[in-house]
Amino acid sequence: MDTETKKTIAVGAVAGALVGAGLAALVAPQQGQKGRSKLSSMADMVKEKGSMINEKGHLLAEKGQEVAEVIKESLGVIKELKNEAQIVTQDIKSEIQSFKQEQTI
Repeated sequence: MDTETKKTIAVGAVAGALVGAGLAALVAPQQGQKGRSKLSSMADMVKEKGSMINEKGHLLAEKGQEVAEVIKESLGVIKELKNEAQIVTQDIKSEIQSFKQEQTI
C-alpha cells in the first residue's frame, strides 16, 4: 500500500469511530436535556480531539514511510554484500582448484 492509501485508511477509521460514537449517543435511551447535553459534549470532544487524531495519524503514516525507506535501503546493501560474497567465494573456489591441479602435476 502506498502512503496516501494508508493515510486515507487511518483518517477513515478515525472518522468512522467518531461517527459511530455520535450515533451511539443519539440512539441510546436518554432523557431529553441529558441526551442533548451528552451529544453536545461529544461534539465538542470530536472538535477538540478530531484534528489532533488526524494529525497523529498523518505523522504515523510518515514515520511508517521513513521506516519502509530504511528497510529498502538496507535490503539493497544486503543484496550488494551477497553478490560480493558470491564473487569472493567463486574466486576462492577457483584458487583452490588451481592449487589442487598444481599439486597433482
